[in-house]
Amino acid sequence: MKTLGLLALLLGAPALAAPEPKTIAAAEPKAVATAQPKRPAAAEPKAVADASKAEVSVGETFTVEVRASGPAGTAFEFPPDIVDESFELHPAPGGSGSPPPGTHRYRAAVFTIGDPQVPPIPVRYRLPDGSQGVAKTAPIPLRVVSLLPKAKDEQKLADVRAPVGLAVARAFWIGLVVLVLLAAALVWWLLARRKHEPGVVATPVPALEPDVEALRALDQLVASGRLARGEYRPFYIELTAIVKRYLERRLGAPIAEMTTAEMLAHLRANPKAADMAATLRDLAGAADHIKFARGSGLGDEAERHLAAARALISEVESRMRPAAPEPVKAA
Repeated sequence: MKTLGLLALLLGAPALAAPEPKTIAAAEPKAVATAQPKRPAAAEPKAVADASKAEVSVGETFTVEVRASGPAGTAFEFPPDIVDESFELHPAPGGSGSPPPGTHRYRAAVFTIGDPQVPPIPVRYRLPDGSQGVAKTAPIPLRVVSLLPKAKDEQKLADVRAPVGLAVARAFWIGLVVLVLLAAALVWWLLARRKHEPGVVATPVPALEPDVEALRALDQLVASGRLARGEYRPFYIELTAIVKRYLERRLGAPIAEMTTAEMLAHLRANPKAADMAATLRDLAGAADHIKFARGSGLGDEAERHLAAARALISEVESRMRPAAPEPVKAA
């Protein structure tokens, strides 16, 4: 370096600056990602199912045992029932030989032919760390066999017992003849009695006038004691039916089948009953309040509606009947 400096002075050139030492920055440590430890496959909960029979008949019951295993502290939940069109699984009734923990037994039955199989059974589990999941068993193939014996000569219907002959005693025939004679005598007596009885001619009962029928019905309603006992609901139901039946017969319109609004509109359109719509509206409103709103009716109010019904019948009758001719005055 000294030699270069002297040479630079001799040549009149600036001295070459010595290169500055470079500082090498220390590499910052990178964050190392920590992966969650993966649970080994041996620690995963498993479920295994076994059937007590490999060959079953249609409707025959057999046992299916499901065993679940997993890490210590794992809780298992077995399905209560599995039912479809061809297979049924129901919990087996408990007995003296209850299954060990993690084992569940089912009573199974097949309702189809061919080669069915026990469907996969889902078993829910909950690990000690709180994670949940489902472990399914592998399907179990079955074979459905017939209940008939395999030998063809044995596949025949046979009586449980040999037929037994029944001997008919003489008393049976004697009793049968006596019953036939008694039945014939009864028929002859009924026919002879009918011939001697005079024919009964039914006398037609004249129909009551609408006002007479309605007033009698109101008297019977009062005599029933419903109003005195405070039974307002049946009282108003019967009172409304009596008034509607009377108006239906007198006006010739299906009042009983009409609603309250239709009945009031029909009365307003009738010149002889237009001013009675207010009375009917008051009665129908009270009846609807008692029937549907289950309100408490008062005795004085019920008596007022009963008197209003009687007055309505009298007023309609006075309007519907023709007026009597006036007597001719003497000259």
